[in-house]
Amino acid sequence: MTSRTSHAWVTESIERTWALGAALGQGCQPGDAVLLEGELGAGKTQLVRGMARGMGLDPSLVTSPTFVLMREYESLGGQALLVHIDAYRVGSAAELVDAGYDTHLRAAGVTAIEWPSRVDGLVDLADPRVLSVQIDHAAADRRRVQLGGDASRVEAIRLAFGHE
Repeated sequence: MTSRTSHAWVTESIERTWALGAALGQGCQPGDAVLLEGELGAGKTQLVRGMARGMGLDPSLVTSPTFVLMREYESLGGQALLVHIDAYRVGSAAELVDAGYDTHLRAAGVTAIEWPSRVDGLVDLADPRVLSVQIDHAAADRRRVQLGGDASRVEAIRLAFGHE
């Protein structure tokens, strides 16, 4: 059994949210799932853009998958795969499976799921490869971001992000 912990930051700009996402992306490996909760406009997709950058992918290609449910981003050499899911309009985990998300796809890359509470059961929350992120508005451009998961992984991401 792994030890779980959490750490919170306040990012004061979109650039700092991207930087935190990049630190998160650098710490991810194939099979990982990042569960992103937060109100509309809180910055979930912006954090995923940062994750893409940290994984060596082009962050400018990352857009919200709200209306298509799922987008895949792959590096040119195929070394990194990011699957970005927006479950806001999804009724169940089975609906995502029907749309093409399965265990093989998860094993091949990193999965970032916005609104994961809408697809309970899609990932095992006790799995040490699952990181949870809560993003909330702290002020106009400021976001409070709380990361939870395996203690050693959260600590590595905290150190990679820097001063906070």
